[in-house]
Amino acid sequence: MQNFNWEEIKEKLQKAVEIESNKEELSLKIKIKELNVEGAEMIGDMLKGEEEMKQSLAAFINENQPIDCDVEVNQVEKYIFLKFKDVEMWKRTVDLFNDMFFGDYLKKMIEAMMGAFGGMFGKED
Repeated sequence: MQNFNWEEIKEKLQKAVEIESNKEELSLKIKIKELNVEGAEMIGDMLKGEEEMKQSLAAFINENQPIDCDVEVNQVEKYIFLKFKDVEMWKRTVDLFNDMFFGDYLKKMIEAMMGAFGGMFGKED
């Protein structure tokens, strides 16, 4: 199994992304400062478009149910701006992105995938 330096990856992601959240406006802005970091593929994927972003959010935080929010993806200035109608969806989204870029979300996701495939490709008899 490949070993990742999670602290180094987390540090690079923290430098690559800036998050601004505003509870009064129920808005969230994710600014991409740098794309050539390990694990940044997911950042680039988020910049593809509004519908892709809504689908990703629905999958990650709302059991694949649509989320009522406005999404603006600005590929030139490299940011995503989200404006929610519901405080709970706003909070879940803020928590998700904070964990994704400043927490251990990526580590947990990779380890879970490795664990799932480890059973198939693990020890040979």
